[in-house]
Amino acid sequence: MVEKMKIKAMALKSSIIFAVLLIAVSVMGNLFFTEFLSQEKLKLMPIPQDYRNYFLLQSIDDDTHVIIGDFTGSEKLVSQIQDLKSDNQIDKVVEYFPDSGKYKIRKASSSSFVKNLKDLKADIISGKIFAESYSYKMKSLDTLKYKIKDGTDIFPYNFGHTVKFYDPDEPTTIMSEFFFSKRYGRYDLIFKTNYYKIYKMKIKPPVPFSVYCKNSKDPLIAETVEELYKMLAE
Repeated sequence: MVEKMKIKAMALKSSIIFAVLLIAVSVMGNLFFTEFLSQEKLKLMPIPQDYRNYFLLQSIDDDTHVIIGDFTGSEKLVSQIQDLKSDNQIDKVVEYFPDSGKYKIRKASSSSFVKNLKDLKADIISGKIFAESYSYKMKSLDTLKYKIKDGTDIFPYNFGHTVKFYDPDEPTTIMSEFFFSKRYGRYDLIFKTNYYKIYKMKIKPPVPFSVYCKNSKDPLIAETVEELYKMLAE
């Protein structure tokens, strides 16, 4: 009897901790996605009701991670691919399976989206992966380049530039926003989609960022940001 009571107490404690974490994610909102996720936080990643996939490229300081929400396979999967030192080599993969609540630590990803890490990063930045898979249609590099070429809604901000994409039907409402900067050999690159439209229907991605890179040394981030600065100077 005592042992059963202990087990129930532990289960209740775990449920309370999980509920508190969920509330924290809701309160923090975007802040949740602006730092590398611990293994425990992977289970808090959203599972869309329509099982659309999502992808998030994070590069913070020396390391780069890719988060994949892969829900179109036989088993739902949230995967974190860790590229330590940002050299395009997979050092560790943490996989969380929402249906079973289990984790697996691997040397390679079991997701069908991961064939070459550098290509995966490039496809997230370019938006190719969102266009070619059942996923949320995130505003990506093509939109940012279009705004730079157009020369509109570009503002100096925090040693870099922020670029805003407004809703044509609601000209004061920001659909998506971008930021890029370079300083002391490090690079920032942020893509955020608040919502997009299918006809008149607004769709809000549960993970609003597709790219979140701060103080990055990843060569692909550096190359992308340098290209944007070159366009800005033309």
